[in-house]
Amino acid sequence: MKTLSFVIFGLAALAQWLVPLTGIMQHEQTLAKGTLFKLKCSAPDPYDPLRGRFLAVRPEQREVTVPAGLKLQNGMHFYATLTTATDGLASITSLSLTPPTSGDFIRLKSGYVNSEKTQIQWPFDRFYINEKLAPEADKWFAENILSAKGILAEVRVLNGRAVLADLSFDGKPLREILKSRKE
Repeated sequence: MKTLSFVIFGLAALAQWLVPLTGIMQHEQTLAKGTLFKLKCSAPDPYDPLRGRFLAVRPEQREVTVPAGLKLQNGMHFYATLTTATDGLASITSLSLTPPTSGDFIRLKSGYVNSEKTQIQWPFDRFYINEKLAPEADKWFAENILSAKGILAEVRVLNGRAVLADLSFDGKPLREILKSRKE
């Protein structure tokens, strides 16, 4: 009986480590091997006392046309194929309820659905930044958010998973821009 208790305890302890490590490994694998897509977005700088400073990332494509015959409901998961246009920006080009067999796709959640369109709930919405850089990021965003160039979310996609890798403006990563402004 004592041995069984130790075995159960050992399995429970192992599971407590495996679950978060699996998530971390999938996240890191997506960053390392995923296809890079750039999405034009808006990103105000809110503050959350429990989670710290972050930029609330909202891709401009917030809704998509539902193809005839696809039965989506509010809160339902679906798969969207991403395609990069000639300007270098990605957009959703097709939807399905099952993972596509080819191309880069992302698993999304539907918001409000009507017969023709659905709102998109992207799997990322925050880009965390260093507390010391946050005030400078706030100023920089206020100055550049309405620029014609726009702020781009750099997203890595692999097997339906999407990870927000960085934000950029005019081809430069956000961290690099903020460091140059501090100097």
